[in-house]
Amino acid sequence: MQEFSWQARTRSGKLLSGKLRAKSDADACSLVRNNYGFVVSLQVKESTWSSLQEKLLDSPSTLTDKQKIVFFKQLATILNSGVPLLDGMELLKQRTDVVIGKVAVKLVTHLQEGSSLASAMQKCGKTFSNLAVTLVAAGERSGELNNVFLEIADFYKKQQELKQFLYKATLYPLFLLCASVGVLIFFLLYVLPMLASVYSSLGAPPNGILQFAVQISNFLIGNGIAVCLSLVAMFFYIYYRRQIFVEFCLRLPIVRNLYAMALEIRFCKILSMLLDKGINITEAVELAAATIRQKERVRQLKIFNAALRRGEAISSALGTATEMFSPLTSELIVIGAETGYLPKLLNEAANILEQDLRDRLEKLREILAPILLLMAALVTATVVCSVVGPLFELFSALPEYK
Repeated sequence: MQEFSWQARTRSGKLLSGKLRAKSDADACSLVRNNYGFVVSLQVKESTWSSLQEKLLDSPSTLTDKQKIVFFKQLATILNSGVPLLDGMELLKQRTDVVIGKVAVKLVTHLQEGSSLASAMQKCGKTFSNLAVTLVAAGERSGELNNVFLEIADFYKKQQELKQFLYKATLYPLFLLCASVGVLIFFLLYVLPMLASVYSSLGAPPNGILQFAVQISNFLIGNGIAVCLSLVAMFFYIYYRRQIFVEFCLRLPIVRNLYAMALEIRFCKILSMLLDKGINITEAVELAAATIRQKERVRQLKIFNAALRRGEAISSALGTATEMFSPLTSELIVIGAETGYLPKLLNEAANILEQDLRDRLEKLREILAPILLLMAALVTATVVCSVVGPLFELFSALPEYK
């Protein structure tokens, strides 16, 4: 059954309109004519889901890391089962995931025009990174596309797992911090005004820390909307100027060291994948450097790559990228270059660094949690003592308590 919107004119000339459901245009037209009069217009009305689906299909086809994992894993499974690439793409078009389906439609179109898969991926704009395009091109040359798809899926999976670990490592300390701030705000907005009224009724106006806290409470209550709007504006400002905030955080020694490790892990894994597929080392370094967003390290990698292009030994060129590579990684790179196992040792270095990063984050969380709890307890104790303490002194000074 389809839904139709219609307009009809009665014998008296009155224009009517409405909606109805029918199996076909002819049935709908017959129903309108028999019940209302001359049919002026009749149009199929798309369902909300159809309209939503169409809008999604017309939206930019940006794949999340999770969708990339699914996409490449399914392509590998299809190729391993003996299905040709183009037929496999046709199967992906039928997926319920609208975004993956749209990407498959674009790829099928380019493949039918005679493009290679790597070229078709490149024509999809920002959907696929240069890294994925280069690896697929290498896989097409070597005839190992299925293995390349699995490696790309595994790379995105490990990246996602590392992001989730970082998120979980910072979640509990952030929760403690937010909970402490929430308790403090609740105290200032609800508890303190009641205590202030008690002091006033007893003829003892607040002073010292209590007076300061009451002033803050009155300001928050009297300017609640302005404060909320200011906080929202601050949030959006930080969000849109987050690069400045990130650069500030990266100046903190602990954050800087952890971030450097994460960049080194990513670079080593990508470089290992590219070299393993037969990509020239200078081209591989250039592609891997494009995934790094820290300006100083990108600058050092360009100098490092320029030294390799001049024909310098890799052991000598490493001296130009001291901030990018840890001593362990540098040593493994030199050994790998001398023995011919550079891709394998780069991957090994990335695995060692990743485990080290996880251990450091776990220790940092174990240290931060009690520190934040202690700080929250100290703030709470200070507020309680400064507010409730004088109240007890006041009650004890009353005659009936003597």
